[in-house]
Amino acid sequence: MKKNKHTLLWEISGKELKETSYLFGTMHVRDKKAFRGIEFLQDCILNCDAFAAEFDLQDASHRKFHLAARIPKKKSLEDFLNPRIYKKLDKLVKRETNCPLDDFKYSSPIILFNVLSESQFGKDNNMPLDNSLFKFAEQNEKTLLGLESFQAQINIFSKVDMKEQCRYLKRMTTNFNRFRKELQKSAELYIKGDIQKLVKNAKKSIGSMRKILLYDRNITMAEKFISYASEQRLFAAIGAGHLGGEKGVLRLLKLKGYKIIPIIY
Repeated sequence: MKKNKHTLLWEISGKELKETSYLFGTMHVRDKKAFRGIEFLQDCILNCDAFAAEFDLQDASHRKFHLAARIPKKKSLEDFLNPRIYKKLDKLVKRETNCPLDDFKYSSPIILFNVLSESQFGKDNNMPLDNSLFKFAEQNEKTLLGLESFQAQINIFSKVDMKEQCRYLKRMTTNFNRFRKELQKSAELYIKGDIQKLVKNAKKSIGSMRKILLYDRNITMAEKFISYASEQRLFAAIGAGHLGGEKGVLRLLKLKGYKIIPIIY
């Protein structure tokens, strides 16, 4: 096996794990570039007993998610953005998504970040890569799990400071070209499998929100991965930004004594 560590797929073994399990860094896009090597990933899933996403998509409730993603205290984005910025954001959202900003005015800025991010990628497949892998595992009757609970996912909205989110939203609105370039850079790093540079990019883009959005969740996901993989052969697919770095899931597993091996596919 090559020693090149530029890959999104890793074998995890050792300690109480009876068999090798897999950890894969995914991306929530429908762009065909992200689906490169999908057949190999599907073969790995078929060789496993269980599949874990960040959370079990079977437990997902659109109603609960949208309620949690609403701005609290019956406020809207208009209460946090000055009229000039709001007007500029409205034009931006219409241009990039073909939807008016009014469709998102009561939603957390995190939702807008995600929608605008996805709009910059191709829509070659019916569903994003992470959902596609989950669906494939479901169709092949694998045990379906989540490294976080759905409730933990929606709790994130209440943990991230609203004013901080709006500061990033304003920054993105006033310099969308830079935002687009950062996304393109992340996409290039993802295709290369350069998870270390990818997490640096992610940390830079989310700034002070990194503890809530990355570090705390990495700890939870590493612990759950061990718990599930000790019982069965597991394929886990999480956002690629969670893999690398000193506080990434791979590093946490290595510090706990597990063997991590890059798979070049």
